[in-house]
Amino acid sequence: MKALSIKEPYAWDIITGDKTEEFRTWQPGNVSTFLMVSAGTPSPVDFGLGLPNGFALAVINIGHVEKPKPDGPYAWSVTVKDLVQPFSVKGRLKFYDVDDSKIKVQPELTKSLLAYRQNEDAREADLFIRRYADPLTQIGYSQMPKKYQKILDQTGNWNAVAEAWVESARKSG
Repeated sequence: MKALSIKEPYAWDIITGDKTEEFRTWQPGNVSTFLMVSAGTPSPVDFGLGLPNGFALAVINIGHVEKPKPDGPYAWSVTVKDLVQPFSVKGRLKFYDVDDSKIKVQPELTKSLLAYRQNEDAREADLFIRRYADPLTQIGYSQMPKKYQKILDQTGNWNAVAEAWVESARKSG
């Protein structure tokens, strides 16, 4: 299957339905479905700590593709077709191939994701949270720099981690 790496938090935003368009300087060609892989490093601009990097996450459908501005990027309409059992993937630029035998779709989790999108507290959303979101959060936590793990361990508050990240980015930028 063709795969595409997308930086966090944008990959997670596509899963949750908060991001419905992927912007690229190139068209997808004949590819209408791809395996979404979280890129090996999170976005340096938007807070992506605590989300997994370098993992296959979902099979994505590309709907329509348009170019809203002549000098701007192409906007691909994207939706989750199926969540997959996450597995480690070394990403590349543009589309690349991932062995189909590694891709295990999880239709029961996809159904639970839809319930989660409607109401995060719904009983039907529990499967998505327990079997998909929570394990991925653990992976993301293990990939975070130790200083941010320490802040989370001490405060139990992701907002404190985000504030420290913003402050660090401000100082270095």
